[in-house]
Amino acid sequence: MEAVMAELRIKPGLLQRLREIRNIPSEEHQARLMGVDRSTLRRVDRGATPSGAFIAALCETFDLGIGEAFEIVSTSTPQKSKHNP
Repeated sequence: MEAVMAELRIKPGLLQRLREIRNIPSEEHQARLMGVDRSTLRRVDRGATPSGAFIAALCETFDLGIGEAFEIVSTSTPQKSKHNP
């Protein structure tokens, strides 16, 4: 039996598009605007699950709704059987 799990991920290419549209010169500058570390920005951009603080910072800084910035990605994880640990 599989449990359906879901993760929140940033929409592909969003951070770069925001930099281009808003004339933000670098990832470092974008991270400072959001109040996060550049390495965090890069990890999330590469598909890491963002923290609540990152989600709030991105949405607040760029005036985006959660649905505009993030997508739900379903993952499946096998569950252990009660009879076969």
